Amino acid sequence: MKEVLATTELFGESKDRERFPIRVQIGRPYLSGTEPDTWACPVAVDPLYTHLRDIAGGDSFQALCLASRTAISLLESFVQSGGR
Repeated sequence: MKEVLATTELFGESKDRERFPIRVQIGRPYLSGTEPDTWACPVAVDPLYTHLRDIAGGDSFQALCLASRTAISLLESFVQSGGR
């Protein structure tokens, strides 16, 4: 991720109760490709998901909101699968 707009660090706990740090980062939205109405926004949830694609949207605000929502959904999925 070239330019990080927001970062939070927290601790997760796996099913077997092992604690580990989690870093969530949202990057700066950018124009994606040659289409003028396609933007993308980088998102990272390390170490849970190490190879996430940038999230696309119709404008920079939508891409940013979708990237934030993606990070939240991935953390919720971790909890639903037994993590804390």
